[in-house]
Amino acid sequence: MRKDDYIYDIALSFAGEDRKYVEKVASELQKRNIRVFYDMFEEANLWGKNLYTYLSEIYQNKARFTVLFISKAYNEKLWTNHERVSMQARAFQESREYILPARFDSTAIPGILNTVGYIDLRNKTPDQLVDLIEKKISKDQTFLSKKWSRLTTFINPKPFIFTIKTVDTKGSPLRGCHIVLVANNATYLESHTDDKGLAHFIIRTKDSYTVLIAHSLYPSEILYNVDPKVDIKVEVQNSTTIASMTFYKSGSLPGMASSIQPLINTEGSLQLFADNIAIEGGVEQPFVFKLNKAIRLEDNEGNSLHLTFRYFKGRIALIDYSRV
Repeated sequence: MRKDDYIYDIALSFAGEDRKYVEKVASELQKRNIRVFYDMFEEANLWGKNLYTYLSEIYQNKARFTVLFISKAYNEKLWTNHERVSMQARAFQESREYILPARFDSTAIPGILNTVGYIDLRNKTPDQLVDLIEKKISKDQTFLSKKWSRLTTFINPKPFIFTIKTVDTKGSPLRGCHIVLVANNATYLESHTDDKGLAHFIIRTKDSYTVLIAHSLYPSEILYNVDPKVDIKVEVQNSTTIASMTFYKSGSLPGMASSIQPLINTEGSLQLFADNIAIEGGVEQPFVFKLNKAIRLEDNEGNSLHLTFRYFKGRIALIDYSRV
């Protein structure tokens, strides 16, 4: 992004509990004529906007840097986590630092490695932090002027965030879903839902996706031809007996002593190999199977289950399973 395309030199991402400190930082930045995105300065501008979309654009594309004020409160907020994912999409796109962590405490934040340099706010006043921000921006302006004088092509397409929310049949957020997005060319992305039932993906292509959802306590869900430009919510059905899982190339089944490996032969048939596991009472392997048809497996310790392949493409499998 060219220097002139930035609306803000710095965007501030923080939890409301830390506003007293952050407001002093924002005010001092403004006094020094540094363009800062701080929500209270933008009250009229934010009024009536779709904040989910608008804030994604700010934190992903419209600021030169973002200061992420890390604290226990920050990690527990829905909106701050949405902002963080947008920042990480930007950081993923660019080969330079964009997220500038500033810590009120030692809380771990997903995607922010402990090895990333940060400012410890426990021994920094707001004015001292602003001094550092000002120096960072000054150095970056020099970097950008040199970079764009040489660069004539835009290498990477602009990524964006796609979010899937999973809920149970009562509408409660469902944590721990393993979600895989499979593109038409069989490449894939994967994520897990958090405490709010949210899984985030950084999308770089224009493909539609097949969405595979698995959970160790719930049956699987499949959605076809999903447009990642529109966030979705999925209700996962309850079951007292059926669980699900996804795996790549091979998988170890819960409660069984060994693993299975499905494949597609040269004729297009689906085949299954099972390591030290009997299929349908001992049928010779490879066992030819069909999607959505249950298979009985038994290992060398007498553990048995019914297995149903719901999806298999490019070595990615989605299965439902239940105890016999």
